[in-house]
Parts: sequence; structure tokens; C-alpha cells
Amino acid sequence: MRLDRRRVLGGALALALGQPARPARAAPADTSLREAAARSGRHFGTAMRAEFLAAEPDLGAATVAECSQLTPELSMKWEAIAFHNGEANYASADALVRFARENAMAVHGHTLLWHRSIPAWAADALSTDGDWGVVARHIAATVGRYRDTVASWDVVNEPIDTGRRMDGLREGVLLSAFGPDYIRRALEAAGEAAPAARLFLNDYGLDYEIPVEKDRRYLLLKLAERLRAAGVPLHGVGIQAHLDLAKGPFDERAFAGFLADLAALGLELRITELDVREQDYLAPAPLRDRLIADHVKRYLDVALDCPAVRGVTTWGLSSRHSWLEIEPAALDFYWRVSAGQGPGPGFNRGLPFDSDMRPTPMREAILAALERRPLRV
Repeated sequence: MRLDRRRVLGGALALALGQPARPARAAPADTSLREAAARSGRHFGTAMRAEFLAAEPDLGAATVAECSQLTPELSMKWEAIAFHNGEANYASADALVRFARENAMAVHGHTLLWHRSIPAWAADALSTDGDWGVVARHIAATVGRYRDTVASWDVVNEPIDTGRRMDGLREGVLLSAFGPDYIRRALEAAGEAAPAARLFLNDYGLDYEIPVEKDRRYLLLKLAERLRAAGVPLHGVGIQAHLDLAKGPFDERAFAGFLADLAALGLELRITELDVREQDYLAPAPLRDRLIADHVKRYLDVALDCPAVRGVTTWGLSSRHSWLEIEPAALDFYWRVSAGQGPGPGFNRGLPFDSDMRPTPMREAILAALERRPLRV
């Protein structure tokens, strides 16, 4: 499991450097991201697992202090709920919702349909029979279960792909079984199960001024236009914002124009999965942190200038649990540290807290962006 390997490497790295174990740290005493977001008229949240919160008091304390919204990282995905046909397991999702309710947080449901989280039995059934009832029952059961506790949903996650179809829709079992109309049908089914919920599409690769991401922005905008014109209950779009210091360039004007085009459709926008993949793991940690923070500042200064952007969510709060693997350069330096050849770079640092729950400059960049740009209504 990825998490276990990261922890083993991190522990070995600390021993190799002769570092003492650090005490658990809660959120800092200054203004929290939760407070700054509320004053700006928005929310700040993070993706989280109930298991992490139960096992790690320092992470739980920081989550409560900093976040007004939680997104379940895994537990509401179809495969996590119904790995076996006829057996539904909502225990982890229920625990996260309960934690959120006890700490006055909203929950954003993630995600009803995603090409990488369709149970094998469901994929087989859809490929064989093309029975929409398989999808409809999943949506009705999951959205219905949380009708009173989950206020918004990523109904379809990552529907866009490039280089294959003129409409830009991702090929897969759902498109093969039902055609492009599966997105409309999924949104309508979610709306029937929870009429008051806000329903979203959520996608990645929308940030940089490079050809593939320019195409992705155009294709997602056209999909949203078609759905809105047809009266489908689409209320918003999630911009994942998995930033990457090696990608570039980031063009403020182009990104601002994209957000304005989506907002003109009457859609609510959210930054839903913010984190940063580093480029130079060999640089000193203060320089790495400054590069991350500067990049996040540029990005959020544009995003939060758009009144339709109503919240920021990071994909994890601490690099202790980031999905971003230790890069090959970092692994190489780990072995050099083990051999006594010098300090290594540690984990990818692109989240608001490091692996010891110390606030990073990225946290301060998010805080400053929220404080500088109150929502104009």
C-alpha cells in the first residue's frame, strides 16, 4: 500500500539523519483557513479518510481547526461501497460524515461515477446488458442515504479526455453502454435522490497554457454548455487544480477567461483537489517551499478573483498522506542518506502541512489569498 511505503521511507530517512521524533502538533494558533474562508464568503476544505482521523490525533485537531468542509477521499466511490455485488459497505463514509457533523463541517460527496472506480461486477453487467438500472440503483442508494447530510456531489468525475472523440468525452464502459447521454441521466438521477443537493462535474488538467490543457478547458466548457442548454440539473464545476511545477506556463489571463466563461453559464465553481507536485527535489527545503507557495499564490489570486469560485479544497491536509509518490530523485537521495552521503529531500511538500503537521508556506499562501480576496456579491 502506498501509504505504508511512504511511512517506512520517512521513518528510515529521519533515523538516517539522526533526527529525534517530533511531538504531535495541532493547528497553529493564528487565523485558521476555516476562519479566513468564512470571512471571505467561501469554504476551505480537504479530502480525508475517517481512518486517518481516528488514528492520528494531530491530524484530527488540524482538520477541525482548519476545515469547514470535508471530501471523502475514497469511501464514497462506487468500488469502495460495493466491491462485491449485493454487498454495500458504508461504514467508512458514515464515520466521515459523523465526524463532519460533530465538528460543524459540510460534506462534499465524491464521487458517484468515475471510470477508475466502477466495481468489476458492475462493469461486466454494463458491458453485457447495458442496464441503466445498475447505475440508477447505485446513485439512488448512495445519494439517498446522505440526503440530509451531504449538500453537494461530484456526480461525474473526470468525464473529459482528449485526442479520441470530437465531443471530448472519455471512452469507457459508461460511454459504451449509454452513449454521451449517461452524464445527463446521472445528474438527473442524483437530483431525484436529493433535490436540494448541488450537483457538479469535476475534472483535472484545466490549469496551464499547454495544448492538451487548452483542449481540455474547451471541451469541458462545451459539455457544460450543452448540459445547461438542455436544462439538466448541473449546478457547478470542480476544478481539481493538481498543480505541477514542471508543467507551466501558467497564464493568468487564459485561466481567468476560462473561469469567467463557466461562470457566465450560471455555474458555481470550486477548487476541489489542490496540491502541488514538485520539480526539483534536490533543492533545499526552504526554496522548495517558496516555489510551491509562490505558485499557489499566483493560481489562487486568479481563481479567487472570480466571484463564482465559492471554495478551496486541498487533496489532503498533510504531506504525510499525499497521493503524490516520492519521486525517483527523492528515492535516490534516500539511499544516499542511508549510506551517509548527505541529506535527502523527504516527501513531496505541496500541501498546507508537512508530514510532521507543521504548517508550510503553502498554507500561508492560501490564507493570504483568502484574506486578500473577499467574495464580491
